[in-house]
Amino acid sequence: MRCRQVRKAIDEQLPDAAEAGRRLAILAHCEACAECRGVLEAAEMTARLIQARSFQEIEPSPFFRTRVLAAIRERGAVVVRRQTERLWSSARVIVASMFVVVVVLLAMNLFAPKPVDRIGGEDAVRRDSVERIVMDDNSTADESLTSGQVLDTVFAQGDSYGID
Repeated sequence: MRCRQVRKAIDEQLPDAAEAGRRLAILAHCEACAECRGVLEAAEMTARLIQARSFQEIEPSPFFRTRVLAAIRERGAVVVRRQTERLWSSARVIVASMFVVVVVLLAMNLFAPKPVDRIGGEDAVRRDSVERIVMDDNSTADESLTSGQVLDTVFAQGDSYGID
């Protein structure tokens, strides 16, 4: 095997875990090559340190849980604040347009001309609509017609329009 192949095999997995034929080829090359032997020894030492370290139990500091929960709350508050800002920035146009509509409707209600019936005084001219005059059974006109009489009169002239 060449040095590059041996180093790649050592990086992938230690010779102890490799299959028998490959392990023998790696060890034979490391016997002859000092550089590859150094790489193999470093890999073995690293594996032993990692294995020894994995059996140690590490106790967190007394306030670790408190600090972690505080950091989570802080990030959550930032996220909620960002969402609220984004919501108001998108809703700002809608809220402003609704406000404008309310102001316009209020102005129209306050400054619109009043109907003629509501203008005070006895000398005010009372203008009645055609429908009220024609259809009102309690009319104060001299010739009081009922709505039935008006309708009979209107429909009696139907043949002048080509209706039989």
